[in-house]
Amino acid sequence: MPNPNFYKTVADHQRVVDLIWSQMPHMQKRTSSSWWFFILFPRETEGYGPRQLMFAIATRAGQQIRIHGDWLPGLDLNRSLDDGADRFSAMVNGWYCDGRQVHEDFVKGTAVSTLSTAAKAIRCWSHRPGDTTIGMEICESATQPLALETRVVGQKGAAHFTAWGDLDCLHSSPEVSIDVDTAVGGVHFIAWRRMNFHGEFDLPTGRETLSGIGYFQRVCLNVPTFPWKWIWAVFPDGSLFSAYVPYVGLNLLRRGYHFFADNRKEQTAVSLFPAAFWDWPGPSEQIRFNQARVTPILGQKGEHPRFDVQVGNKQGDYVSFQAVPYGHANLDIDRPTLGGWLRMHWNYNEFMFRMEGLNGRVNGRPITFATMGLGFGSLEYTWGLGL
Repeated sequence: MPNPNFYKTVADHQRVVDLIWSQMPHMQKRTSSSWWFFILFPRETEGYGPRQLMFAIATRAGQQIRIHGDWLPGLDLNRSLDDGADRFSAMVNGWYCDGRQVHEDFVKGTAVSTLSTAAKAIRCWSHRPGDTTIGMEICESATQPLALETRVVGQKGAAHFTAWGDLDCLHSSPEVSIDVDTAVGGVHFIAWRRMNFHGEFDLPTGRETLSGIGYFQRVCLNVPTFPWKWIWAVFPDGSLFSAYVPYVGLNLLRRGYHFFADNRKEQTAVSLFPAAFWDWPGPSEQIRFNQARVTPILGQKGEHPRFDVQVGNKQGDYVSFQAVPYGHANLDIDRPTLGGWLRMHWNYNEFMFRMEGLNGRVNGRPITFATMGLGFGSLEYTWGLGL
């Protein structure tokens, strides 16, 4: 029976959630990679942020791959799936930003993961000497319908939380955002853009019970990993802003975390199908922007660039601001090719930022610091090419 408060029926939502427990092996190619990813913004006194947490499980096709400095077997396209369980080597990674310091490698480990549609779970646990277990698991909650329960045990802390959506509009519901499968590649992408979370967190700064807003995605990327800029940001009233800008720039073959000496080279890029959206809190229609630019600006104080963000649409809605980082985390993926003669490299950088110079108008409503308060977000700036 459909629930009148739901954006779709329970059965519709369940069909999407069930796909989280598959990486669509029939779609996978030699360039495939898969990941399951949470970002969490705890509720603070004046909104969400500056604290943030990220947890992820990731894998990539290849004989041998290196993720975040650790070598592990790559995803075997001919692996057995006879018993209904998908077993593959993967990396667990997570960080915690306390608003001043980023605690990287909150959890970091490699292990043989088990992804099971029957158990409705993905588990990646590494058993270390001395009865130490490091890793992460995500499963469908046994006590709360259409919710995800996650456990993390890391070198610098632990977490046990449940995340769920209100299911009253597109962004609070699980959605298959992209489903493309061709002979040369494709993408199967599940996004849950607005989730509530609640749980217990043993942090480097102490043990806390936290609640707030989060984002979840399960991505099966069956093309080479390519450069992109991605933003997910939240305001004190729960309004969300997001932008996604795939691009090709002069940094396509850059290795490591560094930048060109001048803005002209760093900013030279061609955007490919950029998009963005605004989401008011509660049941609401998404406001889409078909024009989006995320431009790095070097030469500011501090080691990290700022980013000039501008989006707009034909209806006259627009948003602009500067994303000013106060934290940074890095991860890279390497895959040897041509018998080890060439090593393909993809570099992932995540910046925790606060908004400055906010200006815009959405649905006729002014978007400024005075009307929205201070927004915080996460910005991904990646480069390289994962052939």
